[in-house]
Amino acid sequence: MSDTGRRNRPALHVEEIAAGERAGVIDEAELAALRASNAAILAAHPAAAVAAEVGRRVGQRRAEARAHRQRHAAWWFGLPTAAAAAAVAIVMLRPGDPEAPTAEPSVFGDMSQGESPDGVRGDVRIKGLASHLVVHRQVGEATEQLRAPARAGAGDVLQVSYVAAGATHGVVASLDGAGVVTLHFPAEAGGSTALRQGGAVRLAQAYELDAAPNFERFVFVTANAPIDAARVVAALKMVAPFADAPTRPLALPASWAQSSFLVEKVSP
Repeated sequence: MSDTGRRNRPALHVEEIAAGERAGVIDEAELAALRASNAAILAAHPAAAVAAEVGRRVGQRRAEARAHRQRHAAWWFGLPTAAAAAAVAIVMLRPGDPEAPTAEPSVFGDMSQGESPDGVRGDVRIKGLASHLVVHRQVGEATEQLRAPARAGAGDVLQVSYVAAGATHGVVASLDGAGVVTLHFPAEAGGSTALRQGGAVRLAQAYELDAAPNFERFVFVTANAPIDAARVVAALKMVAPFADAPTRPLALPASWAQSSFLVEKVSP
């Protein structure tokens, strides 16, 4: 084939023509047919339109991939936030009952309002949080929060606080290794058992551990109606003789919730 024939070949078919030359099958009639095919393809699909469509589809695919990644990330990283948001609810504070725990000065500070020892503000309640006790020990001029089962010895001064978590009434009492039961709240068996809301509410008096051996078990019994404190004291006395007294459930109505905070007694 002449050089002129080579120069007139459309670029679209360079490889096809080159292959044809090697095989010896390219002639002028076939070349004309290829030129006509090129013209038809370009007329049906203008280069600018094809480029625009390709760009649109590439952009669409990228947007879909980005949206998928964002949905996946939002689902994964949103789990803790969603759980926390579902857990938090605002409750109204009620005025304290005259016989309820007071805010009198204490070496442990005032935890009746504001932040609880675990960092929860007093005007925020965690939905699903069970009523429980919080215990601090005096260490010199400071205090430390104990984690059950805690260890303490005779002479240690403990400050007990309760978290009502929505329960309206409660009784706090303790049983030691000598079988002695002490009523901490209310101050006397006939007193009001109404609880205050708003985080950890400290009891009016701190408690100094005596020389009773083995353990001191603090019990918090709650209900949504007044509680007979004498009945709680009696239930504690009933479990005192048993070897599992530190953990044995109290024989109380099923509608009364009960939780314990165990302090193991250690020698100085």
